[in-house]
Amino acid sequence: MKGHRFVVGGDPIMARNTVYAALENQGFALTHIDDWSADAERGSSGASVLLGAFAGKKGRHVKLRVTCESSPEGTVITLMQGTSGVSGGLIGVSQASALYSDLYNTVGLTFQNAGVLISGGEL
Repeated sequence: MKGHRFVVGGDPIMARNTVYAALENQGFALTHIDDWSADAERGSSGASVLLGAFAGKKGRHVKLRVTCESSPEGTVITLMQGTSGVSGGLIGVSQASALYSDLYNTVGLTFQNAGVLISGGEL
């Protein structure tokens, strides 16, 4: 699966809490796996299957795995896609791709506006 990686400076706990808050503000529900990782999910998988492309970007079921790790560069925040939108055909895949892009931009801008973003990019 695809994903995105952000390297941020500052307090690792603050970085983790910031990405979690950004996801929750976008309507994602978090299921914590441990202190440094969680699954973030939004939308209904049933609606995505039944409605296909008509589920739209807002109703499309998407899931991410969020991990936070310390490295010599800073805190590494990784968002790995857990769904592709394939249940909606080509339109669904396009909708999911656009949704993930918007989300990565939102998270990146959140860290940038906080003045802690060191780097970010696709995996």
